[in-house]
Amino acid sequence: MNRARFWLMTVGFDLFWAAAVAGRASLPLAGLALLACGLHPPRRWPLLLLLCAAGLLMDALWLALGLFRFSDSAGIPLWMVALWLAWAVWWLDLLQRFRPRTLWLLLAGALGGPFSYWMGERLGAMTLMASPWRVWPLLALGWALFLSASGWLANRR
Repeated sequence: MNRARFWLMTVGFDLFWAAAVAGRASLPLAGLALLACGLHPPRRWPLLLLLCAAGLLMDALWLALGLFRFSDSAGIPLWMVALWLAWAVWWLDLLQRFRPRTLWLLLAGALGGPFSYWMGERLGAMTLMASPWRVWPLLALGWALFLSASGWLANRR
């Protein structure tokens, strides 16, 4: 992937994240995420869908543990499904360009995952239901493991 496409994808994902979390306009976001997925070769679709499903399962685990709830849904809202699909598209492109080592994936997950949920909370997309001293360390651990596992899986393919 060339540098311009990488930066375009990164800025595009950041804008998508902001629109999903702040605006929560589900149908347009779902359409954009499906379009982004469709621009990838069909041989990559199973991995994109697997990463999306794994992320949704992780969020379902957080909900089941009572760590937080989404502001506009008892479960996982459609805008979050779209966000996970868009994340999978961006993440595979990032891994294709950089191929980071496991240590970097662990650190990025432990810091970046909880930060995105913290920002989501500040933007009103979710509400903590448990003590922050419980929520943030669990999210850090979960995201560290999730990013390292997804990196391993993507590099195997």
